[in-house]
Amino acid sequence: MKLNTCLIMKSTFLKLGWLGVVLTVGSFRALALDGAVVIANSGVSAGSLSADALKDIYTGKTKYWDGGQAVIIAVLPDKTDAALQQACGMDTSSFKTFWQRLAFSGRGQEPKKAADAAALVALVASTKGAIAIVPADAALDGVKKIEVK
Repeated sequence: MKLNTCLIMKSTFLKLGWLGVVLTVGSFRALALDGAVVIANSGVSAGSLSADALKDIYTGKTKYWDGGQAVIIAVLPDKTDAALQQACGMDTSSFKTFWQRLAFSGRGQEPKKAADAAALVALVASTKGAIAIVPADAALDGVKKIEVK
């Protein structure tokens, strides 16, 4: 009887161990943005961000880069919807409403907007602390590409 109980306990511990491994590996998620890349002003010290750090930026939780430079979000309305949703968990309409509420309450500034990908890249290049999600085929002159891990 003791042998049978011991085998059941061993089996249970193994199952729990595998469950722990699966949950741990699942929490280290990488973010592949659909047809888009993250760019930042060349003065931004970060060369890569975790998916969670990117989400914290796009949801206003992170307001400053390491070193104290303010984070300035720039967007391309209606051109990177899927990537924006992957980055912050909000569709374009919810994202816009979220930032309007933050700005109205004085707790944040609405993201800067650009008319097209070239204008967005130029805006990020000329704005200290700026970050944006642009189509993957955009010319990235004067900005740095941020790897999302």
